[in-house]
Amino acid sequence: MIFKIKKKLHILHNIYVKHKYFKKKKTYAMDGEDLVIADYFKNRQKGFYVDVGCYHPIHRNNTFLLYKKGWNGINIDIHSFSIDLFNYLRPNDLNYNFAVSDKKEIINMYFQKELSQLSTIDYDQAKKSLQGPIKEKKIQAFSLNEIFKFSNLENKKIDLLDIDVEGADFKVLKGLSFKKTNPELICVEIHEKNLKESETYKFLINLNYELIWSGIFSHIFRSKS
Repeated sequence: MIFKIKKKLHILHNIYVKHKYFKKKKTYAMDGEDLVIADYFKNRQKGFYVDVGCYHPIHRNNTFLLYKKGWNGINIDIHSFSIDLFNYLRPNDLNYNFAVSDKKEIINMYFQKELSQLSTIDYDQAKKSLQGPIKEKKIQAFSLNEIFKFSNLENKKIDLLDIDVEGADFKVLKGLSFKKTNPELICVEIHEKNLKESETYKFLINLNYELIWSGIFSHIFRSKS
């Protein structure tokens, strides 16, 4: 009982106090991505998002503006506390605590804290991003195809696919059958300095997507199909 109370207080503090839920903001994303996305979908009152590497339901989140508008979707993160926060604040979404890769497998996750945007399944990226000792543990990974299948959403229209998984973003894309599921908008991180030479950029361009916005790391692509 005491553990449950402490956990609930921890969740409430993280949402309402630490990240000031009641303080209205123009943007909740790190680089204003959510404003670009919200403007693109400004005439769409209902829609469906898939947020891979969702991190926090408010802080540095690309889908919170859509959620407040009435959208719903799937939120996935390798941190269980992230999903605790989403289960509390977005109970009508599907919130999953596992990794996303190009296939079903048990993989390593690398992290330092119970809640961090820098945690990853890519060890090389972890060495670049994480300062100090790196923790490691096994976690289940699924592909997006498998996730849509066991969520009974194989034929669901995906309006927005948002991916922020610190170096493993391309693997996430490779695990999706674009012939069956063709997200209208994709927001994805690309860390390579030469954007047009990156695997992710070439992959999406070949799938008939066009780049419509670029931030520091995040880039937004629109399907031309």
